[in-house]
Amino acid sequence: MTSTTKKRKPMKPQLWQHPNGYWCKKVLGRQRYFGRVADDPTGEAALALWMQQKDDLLAGREPRARHSNRSGLTVVELCNHFGSHKLAKVGGGELAQRTYDRYAATCRFLVSFFGRNRLAEDLRPDDFERLRAAMAKRWGVVALGNEIQMVRSIFRYGFRNELLTNPGRFGSSFEKPSAKTRRMQKHAKGPRMFAAREIRKLLKAAGPNMRAMILLGVNGGLGNTEVAELPRRLLQLRAGWLDYPRAKTGVERRIPLWPETVEAIRDVQGVRRSPKDPQHAGLLFIGRRGESYLGDHRGYRVDQEFKRVAAKAGVVGRSFYDFRRTFQTVGEGSRD
Repeated sequence: MTSTTKKRKPMKPQLWQHPNGYWCKKVLGRQRYFGRVADDPTGEAALALWMQQKDDLLAGREPRARHSNRSGLTVVELCNHFGSHKLAKVGGGELAQRTYDRYAATCRFLVSFFGRNRLAEDLRPDDFERLRAAMAKRWGVVALGNEIQMVRSIFRYGFRNELLTNPGRFGSSFEKPSAKTRRMQKHAKGPRMFAAREIRKLLKAAGPNMRAMILLGVNGGLGNTEVAELPRRLLQLRAGWLDYPRAKTGVERRIPLWPETVEAIRDVQGVRRSPKDPQHAGLLFIGRRGESYLGDHRGYRVDQEFKRVAAKAGVVGRSFYDFRRTFQTVGEGSRD
């Protein structure tokens, strides 16, 4: 009997942690996801789900939900299916990362409210009425309407993909705020736009980064997240143009830059720090400590820095996103 000295290859781990925070495995050339690492740090539940779906996936079939000792899909399982579906769209370039982040936040809120083990089809109108009341305490009428729509889309996804036998028993209370309610709140808040004197005060109080951000907001209608994510490669400073499609809609947007905006951007380039994270090397705006303005919530750091500048300038009751509202209001009035 002959012996061999050939070394065996080390066994590959069955699942690995994707940078997006999900347990992952590549099957037939496609990334498949098996739940969030934060919810399953050891990966036991993810591995069990892989073993459950393995035969279907290796055969090229979409796995059906199976339950050995339960009569239906839990809320967390429904959210995991929905999240994996949306994450695949992000990977294919069909969905913006920030839109996925909003869906993921809604899923987390849904699971925290109803509990991980609550059956999705066990939810009744009174459950959704309580959910809406909790949402109304947390969000304004516009955001509340968006959240309700996202919850409905999660259950509609489950029904259309044969994970649920009904699209959700929401009842009559789980509806978006009426148009009248939205109008009344809008009137109560008053005009959400800056006066010219306020903008001049803010520009005087701002540092290089915020000064350029403010001008991009007024000049081109860019919001918090858009300035935080602005790639340097899109700037055409010699020609005075910015080609920056809207991430939410994919609509092309070609913005003629004012001379003041071009000058402010050049000032930013002159003081720009090297980013701590190499992935942020392509961004225009980097903070003093080498951090991007993305933060944990896209655009959050932009608004926080704006609030400090606004307090210094004595401008109250405004947010950074009001620059976009100002741009839109003035633009509609000019009919240009």
